[in-house]
Amino acid sequence: MSAAEALVVGEVLIDVVHAADGSVTSRPGGSPANVAVGLARLGVRTELLTTLGPDRHGDALRAHLGDAAVGLRAPTAPPPAVTSTARAVLDGRGAAEYTFDLDWDPGAFHSGDVRLLHTGSIAMMVEPGASQVEAAFAAASPGTVLSVDPNVRPSLGLAPGEVRDRIERIAPHAHVLKLSDEDLAWVHPDLGIDQALDRLHDAGATLVVLTRGAGGCTLSTAVARGDLAAPPATVVDTIGAGDSFMAGLLWAILESDGARELLDRAPTWPRLETWARTAMRCAAITVGRAGAQPPWAAELAATDHDGTTSSVPEAISTTAVQPGPLKARRGSE
Repeated sequence: MSAAEALVVGEVLIDVVHAADGSVTSRPGGSPANVAVGLARLGVRTELLTTLGPDRHGDALRAHLGDAAVGLRAPTAPPPAVTSTARAVLDGRGAAEYTFDLDWDPGAFHSGDVRLLHTGSIAMMVEPGASQVEAAFAAASPGTVLSVDPNVRPSLGLAPGEVRDRIERIAPHAHVLKLSDEDLAWVHPDLGIDQALDRLHDAGATLVVLTRGAGGCTLSTAVARGDLAAPPATVVDTIGAGDSFMAGLLWAILESDGARELLDRAPTWPRLETWARTAMRCAAITVGRAGAQPPWAAELAATDHDGTTSSVPEAISTTAVQPGPLKARRGSE
């Protein structure tokens, strides 16, 4: 039995960040690694299955993960010769555009006896690792909550149809599937939001969460759909904001013993709102500082007392979604 409660599978890399003012800095990154750090900082015993090279970047990332108490699960494939890197170019609003230099081959693996298995981004798109991830999700224990964040990277050069197919192949196993509004528009350019969300539920996803940055998020199940407004935040940059949201969401699910509702594919609306509010608070903390720096448990707890959460209203719209064919569930479209 693994000592970890959560296993995160995917890339960890060095972000070489080019700011709008011309400055260049190097920071730890990689969407799955950011989620692992976020979970561990919130107190979840977390392992990361990843690939690291025997170089200074690899040493820096090992130290970064160790500082957050993220355990490293060794891949079964040989390690890469060099550690992966990403070039992040920030615009004047702090938003990042990425290009990557990496390979991804963790070898065959099984998640083992963990409460949560999470993957996303490059790990579920780049071969040979993508197929290994799919196989592990299909073979996961019935009591494990399965979470996916495609975190679409157009700069990988994959066609939208290929990315869409990969998402829909893993969706039947996903109790939680998170995408940004930009992800959804890129993957489903010809569908409206309701149509695209319905398609993901048709593919098998239980809970789909659509993040909208400062616009909040949309929560969607097979029977209900609604929007939540985001808390106010001062933005330094948006690096890691979605990953911090993901970690906060998953922590809230585990902390509230909400896994059973997801495993039974019947989460209640009050639970969804509570989980999402926690996730948005985590993201708001992260965008207020440079780089992918998810909050520690004490920082998140402090937002319960400084008035931050008082600005988050009840769901501003909630609509019933009737079971049946796709068109019958589209409602207003």
